[in-house]
Amino acid sequence: MPLVWPPAATLTLIRQRRIEQLNFEWAANHDHANIWMRIALQILTTDNFFATPRQCQVKWQALRSGYDNINHIEANRTQGRNVRPPNRYDRLFHQEMSDEFWVHSSKYLIKIYS
Repeated sequence: MPLVWPPAATLTLIRQRRIEQLNFEWAANHDHANIWMRIALQILTTDNFFATPRQCQVKWQALRSGYDNINHIEANRTQGRNVRPPNRYDRLFHQEMSDEFWVHSSKYLIKIYS
């Protein structure tokens, strides 16, 4: 049975992922597990919701996919894309993710070192 994330825990996940953005960028890929562990512990502390680090990572990927999906639909860029009707979480957290914090500094780093 899939893990059902309460909205409050999902919001904590997004906000903690935002806080950890620079750590994700600068840490080696094998160290990302430690960052996901911190996020999982914060969700447990804040929302009393247990999710493993891997479940946090999978939920984050689903949120990103849902965010991108809505953007493609709203921009009428659906041709050749695998779009789906947005789910409750896609709609509920789209605004929270609209600053696209996970790409800002990456674009900056590419410009500096390109």
